[in-house]
Amino acid sequence: MKRIAFLVIFVVFAAVFAQQIIDNPKAPKNKDAGRILKLKEEMRIKGEGEHYYLNGARDLQIDKTGNIFICDSWSSSQKSHFHKFSPEGRFLKDLYRQGQGPGEIQSLYDFFLYESEIYVYDYMQGKIIIMGKDGEFIKEFKNRSGCFFNEFIGVFKDWLVFMRTDRPYERKHSRLYDLKDVVVFISKDGEKEEDFHTFIRKQFIISLAQGGGMMNWDPFIAEIGDDKLYVCHTSEYLVEVVNLNTEKITTKFRRKYPRVKHEMLRGEKEFIARYNPPKKKFDPDIKELFYNHGYLWVKTSVEDKDKGFLFDLFDSTGQFLDSFFINLDGYIVKIDGDYLYSSEHDEDGLPFVVKYRIMESLGS
Repeated sequence: MKRIAFLVIFVVFAAVFAQQIIDNPKAPKNKDAGRILKLKEEMRIKGEGEHYYLNGARDLQIDKTGNIFICDSWSSSQKSHFHKFSPEGRFLKDLYRQGQGPGEIQSLYDFFLYESEIYVYDYMQGKIIIMGKDGEFIKEFKNRSGCFFNEFIGVFKDWLVFMRTDRPYERKHSRLYDLKDVVVFISKDGEKEEDFHTFIRKQFIISLAQGGGMMNWDPFIAEIGDDKLYVCHTSEYLVEVVNLNTEKITTKFRRKYPRVKHEMLRGEKEFIARYNPPKKKFDPDIKELFYNHGYLWVKTSVEDKDKGFLFDLFDSTGQFLDSFFINLDGYIVKIDGDYLYSSEHDEDGLPFVVKYRIMESLGS
């Protein structure tokens, strides 16, 4: 009996320890927290040039040799582009082939680089296209379940990592519903597909009798870093860390955070009067996650008109190291080592991409 009791206690203890919650204080370890991060412009890719045009960078990635790949808006009113630039910002090639045939793209939703290949998710056709670094077609396949994915999270070893949202079928009332955000693994050859982990978040959904539709409530933000998946699926400040090898949540971390009061967006007042959703008191605490060489950058909801957005810096174990503002006239699309890439517009509205050097040593 003592042995059984010991095993029960051990199992409970192990389960608790496996999902350790780290409560960080309001202030990080760095005594200079709250400063504006020092950045220096190193390169600028203009929105138009010979043989190419950009509508603004929606996604940007860099291969091991420094080549830059930029995907712009998928807006139906604008032509999409998928461009490759040299490390110096010289245009090399447009990899976007419009169409519905093999290797052709109808709507480039997301893409990821992995070793010598590019994986493109075409949402409209529900297919995954694999091409070489110069855009040469290798193969394509549709996912075996036939469903449409809401997000292409990234690549991990021999797997492509997606997220699909399962919504309730019966929506008789307009109210907050629990949605299931299911992380899905698909093998690179398309032969295997398996549900990996399910996260629950809330969303206000309009009943079918009232015409259907929805209102954003909790976010789903995911970022792969090494062998971990970092996920925020609540409006409050909380990041969950999933070990991609064991499929287990190993850590949850948060910090004491002064929440930002929600201000109504355009058209929100009319929406509330018509559908009567619960009152939204605060904005989601976390806006974006960026993983950069062992550190997680968290873009928060705090915005200062003179300083920009507040970013928090955590190590891979969830320890709160630093906090600083980033003051840019655009939005960050990539953080890679000592460099930060931002999508911006000039005074005439012409988009361009800027490569900044981070002039501080972070995380030490």
